[in-house]
Amino acid sequence: MRALTLHLCRGFAAALLLFMCIPKLHASFERSGSWFDPANDGEGFIIQYLNDDQAVIFWFTYDAEGAQRWFTGLGNQQGNELQFEELLITEGGVFGEAFDPAAIVRSPVGELSIIFSGEGENETGIARYVVDGVEGQQDLVRATRTIETIAGGDSRVPRKSGSWFDVSRDGEGFVIEILPDGRPLAYWFTYDLAGRQAWMVGIGQGSLAQGSMMFDLQQPVGGRFGPDFNPADVVREDAGEVRLSLACEGGFARFSVTDTVDFSDLELDLSQLIGVGPNVCDDPQLNNLFPLAGGAASPPDSPAGKQLAWLLDWLARTGPISDEELLERFSSAWLQANDLGSTRTFLEELRRDYPNGRWIDPVFAVPTENGGVISGSNGADFYYFLRTNLTNGKIASLSATPFGSNGEGSVIYGFDAALNLDAAADKFMTLSPEAGVLLARIDESNQCQPLVARQEDVPRSIASVFKIFILGGLAEALDERATFPDVVLPLDPALQVLGGPLGSEPAGTPMTVDELATYMLGISDNTATDMLLQLAGRERFNGLHAAYGHQQPELMSPQLGINEQFHLFLSFPLAESRSYVEGTELFQQTFLEERIVPLGPISTGGGGFYNESLFVDGAWQASPMDICGAFARHRQHRPGSDAALLVERALQAAAAQPNLRENWDRVWYKGGSLESVNTGLHVLTHAFMLEREGEAPYVLVGFSNNPVGGLEAQQFNIQSLLGRMAQIADRL
Repeated sequence: MRALTLHLCRGFAAALLLFMCIPKLHASFERSGSWFDPANDGEGFIIQYLNDDQAVIFWFTYDAEGAQRWFTGLGNQQGNELQFEELLITEGGVFGEAFDPAAIVRSPVGELSIIFSGEGENETGIARYVVDGVEGQQDLVRATRTIETIAGGDSRVPRKSGSWFDVSRDGEGFVIEILPDGRPLAYWFTYDLAGRQAWMVGIGQGSLAQGSMMFDLQQPVGGRFGPDFNPADVVREDAGEVRLSLACEGGFARFSVTDTVDFSDLELDLSQLIGVGPNVCDDPQLNNLFPLAGGAASPPDSPAGKQLAWLLDWLARTGPISDEELLERFSSAWLQANDLGSTRTFLEELRRDYPNGRWIDPVFAVPTENGGVISGSNGADFYYFLRTNLTNGKIASLSATPFGSNGEGSVIYGFDAALNLDAAADKFMTLSPEAGVLLARIDESNQCQPLVARQEDVPRSIASVFKIFILGGLAEALDERATFPDVVLPLDPALQVLGGPLGSEPAGTPMTVDELATYMLGISDNTATDMLLQLAGRERFNGLHAAYGHQQPELMSPQLGINEQFHLFLSFPLAESRSYVEGTELFQQTFLEERIVPLGPISTGGGGFYNESLFVDGAWQASPMDICGAFARHRQHRPGSDAALLVERALQAAAAQPNLRENWDRVWYKGGSLESVNTGLHVLTHAFMLEREGEAPYVLVGFSNNPVGGLEAQQFNIQSLLGRMAQIADRL
């Protein structure tokens, strides 16, 4: 975009001096946005204030024959008048790979002034111009306002509005406006394949806070410049779609063409040149997805989140609830098990016991499930679980259990509450014969430094904690632009597996990559895991485990999914499965491809075998320090990138237990278990990363393995001790 802005200053050095000397912004800055004359619908102006005295303008319009043109200018504010003494036209470019920045020529075409009157939403402007000797006037009203103009210094607004360009293609670029509702508006100022000026415009399909997104771009043509302009002449032609990533440290544009006559497919690397707002573009290193405002969190925008919002509203209101409202909120399966009368009684008792309830502790949240602590205005608290149907968003499950009062409920037993770190770690090691526990801190060089550790380097069976590595493979695929968070995948019946709600959903149900990642980490859904492993590709994991901190990566290679690991448990005689576990990597790869993969999805009962002895020594293996290293690697994803944003959402989806989010700005968690129908839990694992803004994070990992099972007897003791260790970390 430098051709559109920096060259207006007649030199790169002059532009740098300009931006280094920007004074404090005042009222003029709030005029940044798009403006147009309703009588000239089909063309308009984009104004971006650099400071209170200077602004850049982009005028998207046409020539006398109806072809597109665009002008740029650097203007000075004098009172209520914004004066552009020189409008420039940029020529010599050509679309696509043939673009040559050395061929760009910038020529003056005229001048423009805009006189503003009124205030706020009622502000208007009169644009007077002379272009190619033609004088004219337009009466302007505001078309858009960027979120930066209303957010002031709010640090949660990442300052994405502005001008973006590929530094190797000086002479074309994008202007982005983030609207107050979060949707992005994109203008693309470029050329066609014949070298004529061209511009396109489109609204993004979502929020850039979620990552890169698609824009359907239109190319308006047919308008006539000046007094002959008639909005009825403007035809908005589909030009193609572009995926934009606006990561502050470097984004990209991937254009897929519709109009192959004038354009072609193209991929660009983007950097922000000019931002709108008092701060520069800044993607936060840490993004708390569950901030507590006034001691309570806001329900997420999801099917389960909307039902939680309804539940909180019910707890705050008075009066009865109608049959119609119950039928609207609860699924048919719920109402078959709980008739209208008992459902009404349950809700009324909940409101009586917990009036004006607030969501004070969001323990977990995925699109169709959430849970946590709700506190009533009388100080009474309860832990709830809510699940909705994927198809219609109605409540399929809702439970409530008393949980202390005034936010003081705890999973820490009284007899553990006074233990120090060493005593808690020592006691943890007595709860299972093969255990490991670690409390470490990730230092400035991204290395894990143990604070208290027992068997921290000894590999243990980790159950679903292995999904942290699957998330790593997905992150690498995102960084390579092999997939994107909003890509929709239908549930694949060949990959559906028991364990999690997606295993029983109809085949073909659409899910985004982002949703699958959140299900995989938030509620450990097994179908989501196998779909993401297939999407990332098994070959991508060659070398990945070591890069993500695993000190013995051969223990995880080849990377098995859920179906494949479960086939070793259930579909082969023990001797054959153990030959895989103890075989060379070449043998394992051959066995996987020739014996396991052809079996397809695991069915209930598998192939008639039950090799529970493999739960401890024949499944995914890692040490507590390996998992600390994986967390450390995940912190290094480039801020604002698709990988960083998706990983943040997935790992923050669950906190596993109450009393964590209130004390930390970031809580990452993954746990897992392997349980026998005969002998109970053989494997129980927990892994947390706990971080405050500006401080080194803590990693807490607890692995419990028992070859003979029975860990369910220690489940809450394990949770109590890890809760105590997290509590001590909070106070260090």
